[in-house]
Amino acid sequence: MYTLLTGAKINMGDFLITDRCQKLLKAHLPDEEQFVLPHWEQLDSHLERINSSKAIIIMGGPGFQPQFYPGVYKLASDLSRIKVPIVPMGLGWKGVPGDYRTLQGYRFSPVATDVLKRISLETTFLGCRDYMTAEVLRRNGISNPLMTGCPVWYHLDSLGKPFSRPSAVNSIVVTPAQRPVYRDQSVALLKEITTLLPKAKKYCSFNRGIDQEHPLLSAGEKRNNRHIADAANGLGYEVKDTSGGLENTEFYEDCDLHLGYRVHSHLHFISRRMPSILLHEDGRGRGMSEALNLLGVDAFAPSRGVFRKLKPSDTAVEQVRLYLRAEMDSGFARFAGADRVIDAHYDVMCRFIQSLPGAPAARQER
Repeated sequence: MYTLLTGAKINMGDFLITDRCQKLLKAHLPDEEQFVLPHWEQLDSHLERINSSKAIIIMGGPGFQPQFYPGVYKLASDLSRIKVPIVPMGLGWKGVPGDYRTLQGYRFSPVATDVLKRISLETTFLGCRDYMTAEVLRRNGISNPLMTGCPVWYHLDSLGKPFSRPSAVNSIVVTPAQRPVYRDQSVALLKEITTLLPKAKKYCSFNRGIDQEHPLLSAGEKRNNRHIADAANGLGYEVKDTSGGLENTEFYEDCDLHLGYRVHSHLHFISRRMPSILLHEDGRGRGMSEALNLLGVDAFAPSRGVFRKLKPSDTAVEQVRLYLRAEMDSGFARFAGADRVIDAHYDVMCRFIQSLPGAPAARQER
């Protein structure tokens, strides 16, 4: 048995991470029970069962943050009571704004550093979802990160298949930014897509919901979402709320292209060998584009000075326009080869799963 920690609360991406992690582990370790717990709660009341499992596996997400413990992952009030290894599976960083200078200065708190060093000593690898994350760990004294790719890269039915390059974009889903600082840029992007693709079926999709009552949605976030949703409605988009699970993403199957800021909507398409253009809100997106060898667009402007505030780029929408026009002219030729990048990293993910405490030789299912 393995204890799995999930971050799935409201964001569709967290549900997708959990789904793909569980399927990967089931494919390679079919006889192992999966005991799933929320990572935002302390584990004290479950320690007897946890300590009878082979390891705690933290499933994906941008969890390598300065307050890794006890901010992001609560674990236990007394970590000495956890007797089994803790293994991150495809976690990422969350640098802001997300450029190389951000990476250089990215530091974990002293408490989080101590916990990460304990984890490092007790497991073969710390699974990282991109190369920037692995470098962050090395710069913080962790010697055994392994870049496995995000677990969402691995849609098992698509492994080994070529990338699909649509001859025309008849339908598109656009995901606006989560951060309110990008509100005007998101609306400008929606307008640009309407101009570029006037006849296409267009969806505007919100991974964390729009303005429903939910403790994870702040008043500011709800105002931001409603503003963008109203603008999208006025531009002829069908507005979608995909929060709370995966059942509301079925319309993705009928779309030719994703374009937007949400990393896991991007990966939902890329993993199924469908094209997607990602705007980088911060280091989460930047790291993902670099890892996949895909061109992305920085939504943020280069920052200068000591106080590196997040500032929207005034050229991002223009860059997207040029990018999309070029891809439609070339038949999305730039995406050829993304399938091979994922398949090559799948071998690394297999090695990671094989290294889990108590795991037999992993089976490479394709």
